[in-house]
Amino acid sequence: MLRPESSPEPSPCRRGRQASACALLAVVFAIAWSWTLEAEAFVSGIPVDRPAGHSVIVSKLPEGMTCLAARGGEAQVIPYGETRERQEWDPIPQWRGEKSFHPSKELQADKYRQWYHFDAEGKTLGHLAQAISTCLRGKNNPLYDPIRDVGAFVIVTNCERVRVSGKKYHYKLYLRNTVDRPGHMKVERFKDIQKRFPERIIMRAVWGSLPKTPTCKRIFKDRLKLFAGPNHLYYHKDPVQYPMHTIKDCTPTQNKRRNLRVQWLREVKQEKDLKVAKWEQEKEDNIKLKLYKKFLHGHFKKIGTEAAGEMTLKEMTIEADKQRMQRIYTERIGQEVQKPAPSIYIKSGIERKRIGENKPGAWR
Repeated sequence: MLRPESSPEPSPCRRGRQASACALLAVVFAIAWSWTLEAEAFVSGIPVDRPAGHSVIVSKLPEGMTCLAARGGEAQVIPYGETRERQEWDPIPQWRGEKSFHPSKELQADKYRQWYHFDAEGKTLGHLAQAISTCLRGKNNPLYDPIRDVGAFVIVTNCERVRVSGKKYHYKLYLRNTVDRPGHMKVERFKDIQKRFPERIIMRAVWGSLPKTPTCKRIFKDRLKLFAGPNHLYYHKDPVQYPMHTIKDCTPTQNKRRNLRVQWLREVKQEKDLKVAKWEQEKEDNIKLKLYKKFLHGHFKKIGTEAAGEMTLKEMTIEADKQRMQRIYTERIGQEVQKPAPSIYIKSGIERKRIGENKPGAWR
């Protein structure tokens, strides 16, 4: 059987040679195009200054293109023949900020430490202990460093006059077991230890507010000076008086609930009550206004518009009161008069009776 002749398929080697020829033609074309651009960079055979990159300084910008010669802002036109100096680029390699200041060992010596004097009279125990621990650790010092010791010495006087809020004076307990054996636990109340050893109260509170580390243990033993009474033994150190007004005072009002304190009643409760009273008054006025409008509408229909126009506002108010009382009288005809509930003793059903007839406050 005869079949039409078909063109043979190209072999893989032939296809590879064709691809190589196409790539070679593309490289030749790119080189010729670059030579053309470099030739345009010269004017009358003289090379033109190039500030940066592949930009070319020309006397007139071509339309539809942007001059890249001006860096850092909008495109600018540089006159022909004029050059521009490039700013020197000199960055700091791997700049990570200024190095933090760390106090030296010499600066951490005891002779450079400050001495503070605390007066514990009338102060709350917890707030006082926090302020003392802050000074001991040096957290209020501008040179504070977590791994350096720039704390101060602390002198506390009038330890027996420190106060606690609520019922802690009677029920706060202090437990100690010096031998760490069962059955040797000693328990003492706040009011008892305040009479026997008042310094121990602030000592325990300050130790509770410090981290339990060897450094803080050394600071606690060496720098905390506690005294009962107004005097101490370190006047020669010229201690600085700590601003005690920044520490909270323990007042009788703190023993009351927040909603019963005078300051809360004056600032919050009173303002809230005024708003509620104003809102209730506005609500009542709106109700009265609606009733009065309803009365006027009915009264005009009853006596006529001309007769109502001749009446004054006072006469109309009197007429409205008469109608209201007449309506109440009509509604309550035949109803039994309700008597006030008898007064009884608290948590009992026993009725309280009067001793005398004409004595309102005489009860038995």
